[in-house]
Amino acid sequence: MSWRRVASVDSVLAGAALPVNVDGKEIAIYKIRDQYFSIENVCPHAYALLSDGLMEDDTIECPLHGAQFQISTGKCLSQMLRDLVKYPLKVEGNDILIDWKDEVPFEGGDAKQ
Repeated sequence: MSWRRVASVDSVLAGAALPVNVDGKEIAIYKIRDQYFSIENVCPHAYALLSDGLMEDDTIECPLHGAQFQISTGKCLSQMLRDLVKYPLKVEGNDILIDWKDEVPFEGGDAKQ
């Protein structure tokens, strides 16, 4: 695994997304009930940052197309789109790290890397 610091715990607010760019790749970090999640931040339908969309519980909605995705898994919930890539994440002290080498598609879906 290749863990990479992407944010501090203090920079991720509950109920909001923190967009980050890692080597040109748009990723969003979310905090839901004291747990952190990291998924790709661009809607697979057309370019729109999901972090600009409406977040409700464990769901993020694309601000342009209305597609909905489960934040904790990356699974597409509403349209015939591929699932989002989920990045393994861990917290060490005040640092949020993602495993930059291991993109993990939702196990029940067909996300492409």
